[in-house]
Amino acid sequence: MKQIQITRTGNTVNFQTVSIDVTELVFFTNLDPQEAHFPTLTTNKLGPAPSPNSSQCAVPQPDPLPGTYTYKCQIPGHQNEQGVVNVNEVLAVENTQFSATLNIAVNKQIVVGGFSQYQISGELFQVVDSSGNIIQQGSGSIGPGMSLSPTTDNAGIYVVGSPTTIGTYNFTFTVNDSAQHNLQQVQYSMVVAPYVAA
Repeated sequence: MKQIQITRTGNTVNFQTVSIDVTELVFFTNLDPQEAHFPTLTTNKLGPAPSPNSSQCAVPQPDPLPGTYTYKCQIPGHQNEQGVVNVNEVLAVENTQFSATLNIAVNKQIVVGGFSQYQISGELFQVVDSSGNIIQQGSGSIGPGMSLSPTTDNAGIYVVGSPTTIGTYNFTFTVNDSAQHNLQQVQYSMVVAPYVAA
């Protein structure tokens, strides 16, 4: 849940811009000492500061889709007062199990969706054979020949590269996104098979 502050600088009323994901709510707080405000997203008028917070409200109603939404004040004489709510995809795990072929490029396998920019840390991997014996292990990557590729357009984080070892790549990592959300050490598995000529 995010707080949208209504403030005043001289004769200008300012509505704070916030970023949320599609599951979050917002509420308004009026810090304008001179006037009441009634943003269109709320169902209650906010008196002059110090005012209580507004009711919680989803942006927009119902079932928001990712995008940028402008809200405007409804009070006569305040119609030019407006602010912005950026609604983003929720940070979420995708495709925890998939397959690949030795020395063949993986076709941009998405493993995390969310709101860029992303910060990736804590990468750990093990490659095991069909009997469960560890062939290779390490940190700082997701396995030999493979890496994570975060996008800048809110499309998510992809696994890219060409695996250089036959076996099952078990890997994990931690992600933070620009909306201050976090995914901790989600477990992924990629089975790498030998190339078989047609």
